[in-house]
Amino acid sequence: MAHGGLASGWPIARIFGITIRVHASWIVIFVLLTFSLGAQIIPVEEWSPLQVWVLAVIGAVGFFACVVAHELAHSIVAHGAGISVEGITLFVFGGVARLRGEAHTPGVEFKVAIAGPLMSLILAAACGGMYYGLGAWLPAQARVLLGYLFLMNLALVFFNLVPGFPLDGGRVLRAALWALLGDVRRATAIASVCGKAFAGLLILSGVYLIFRFRALDLSALWLIVIGLFLWSAAEAGYRQVALHAALAGLTVRDVLQTGVVAVPPDLPLDRLVDGYFYQYRFHSFPVLEADRLVGTISLRDVQDVPRADWPRRSVRDAMRETRGDAVVHPQEDLEIALRKMIEEGRGHLPVVEDGRLVGIVTRHDMLTLLQLKTGLGGRAPPGPRV
Repeated sequence: MAHGGLASGWPIARIFGITIRVHASWIVIFVLLTFSLGAQIIPVEEWSPLQVWVLAVIGAVGFFACVVAHELAHSIVAHGAGISVEGITLFVFGGVARLRGEAHTPGVEFKVAIAGPLMSLILAAACGGMYYGLGAWLPAQARVLLGYLFLMNLALVFFNLVPGFPLDGGRVLRAALWALLGDVRRATAIASVCGKAFAGLLILSGVYLIFRFRALDLSALWLIVIGLFLWSAAEAGYRQVALHAALAGLTVRDVLQTGVVAVPPDLPLDRLVDGYFYQYRFHSFPVLEADRLVGTISLRDVQDVPRADWPRRSVRDAMRETRGDAVVHPQEDLEIALRKMIEEGRGHLPVVEDGRLVGIVTRHDMLTLLQLKTGLGGRAPPGPRV
């Protein structure tokens, strides 16, 4: 499944220049899958418990290797089409390829979406071919693992090809509707409704099983959880496309605020508090030295310094130096700036041109513009002060 979010996790490998990460939630599904394999699928009377559990771990690792291959197929095709790939993350619901952008044509969307299921189908054919073609010459343990991986890859194919966004089948459906209607936003809306219908079916199935057997069954709970996740993902996928359409062609310069209040690096902290934080009531200020941005200082940064030291400590001692990825440029796409702001968890970002501060861009101003562009009406809530 290709997606734009879920960027956190521990890096464990790098394949074809694509970083593979493991999210903390993945540990849960890995343990459950290993336990299921060891307790229900693999046990054979002639095998020792050690053999069974070693095979269970190998089977779980093999399954997630297939998931990584599935997501790599998405990522490689996307990269070839000019879509930036942030990496792949394994998490509780399997895996997700983190793409930094959307396809620009229905054809590219179709190729990226279908690449994953095709890879899973190839892996299923390879495992099935070895299971049935070489079974007489393979150890029983190898046949068990190949049979398991054959079935799991087929399951990946059929599940991902369900025509509901954001599953691969939903993206294939979106590509077809996009080509037919000529409108990616309408195509995404229809595919998202199909995705919600499938998610709702999973949720209702889980609820039915609970009431039918009057017990809190793990498989029923799993259906409900997956359904809720897919419902949320379908909503988020549509919002992302709507945002992309609304902000297309806009740059940071379109919402740039000039005349920003800045502070010098040598200003004592007590004078900073009295003359700036109390007067302007902003949460932070850019720090300028010879008209160049050297950092930012927030009220929290000041509070980390003992109050008795404020007269002897300067802004330079408490400020945070400006990182290159924590600023934006006037000509930068507004959508990229908004994504950076969300990832940084900030309400505003400094705008720099040739190393000089030319203004700021705030999330409040972006959301106000977005309301105007999408015709939602109403007033945006007050944004965070800068």
